[in-house]
Amino acid sequence: MNDVRIVSSTPSFSTRTERRHALAKADFVDAAYAVIEQHGFKGFTLDLVASHVGLRKQAIYHYFPSKEAVLFEVALAELTRSAQAVADAVDKVESGVDAIEALLRTYFHAFAGKIRLFQISHTALPFFDFKRMMSGDNLVRIRPLNDLLYAGAAQRLHADSKGTLSLADARRLAFVAYTSVVGLLTMKALVESADDPLVHQDTAMIDTLVSVFRNSIAQGNKKK
Repeated sequence: MNDVRIVSSTPSFSTRTERRHALAKADFVDAAYAVIEQHGFKGFTLDLVASHVGLRKQAIYHYFPSKEAVLFEVALAELTRSAQAVADAVDKVESGVDAIEALLRTYFHAFAGKIRLFQISHTALPFFDFKRMMSGDNLVRIRPLNDLLYAGAAQRLHADSKGTLSLADARRLAFVAYTSVVGLLTMKALVESADDPLVHQDTAMIDTLVSVFRNSIAQGNKKK
């Protein structure tokens, strides 16, 4: 009789433990979202996070080494969500100029109604030990987002130019578009946090920014 190895379909103990660990971390991150939405960055505490999941603060340290580590996971989730939204929007257009518009509009609308989360993911993190947070594994997790944000638009701009615009220059243009919309959102977050909102409507501001880039690209194409 041949020996038959029976492979159990039941997950191993280590696999189940890892799964429970991941689910517990996700619960804490979800709770952190809720605290930020309710209390903002200044009111964020691990005590509030723990209370949302019905545990004591000490339980959080079993999964995260610090308050900053929890905030990093929230920031990374928001950055990933917005970067993927940009990539999906760019995939739906063909031209480079339309891709830049898709980048600008999608990123703006991803955060225009979530200013507190924008502050955490873009403007608040540097107030912590930013160098430590952006080193090692965390930096490895963030870097792939660059391609989601810039690669699609850069490839379309490069293709439209028929070789007159290098891929590196096209990617730089996409990066400048990204930093421009981040700047607009930063100003919006700044004045809204001071209860002094901008007099300009969101639609008018993003339309103007899109127009600036479309006109600039059109002028650049005429010179070639």
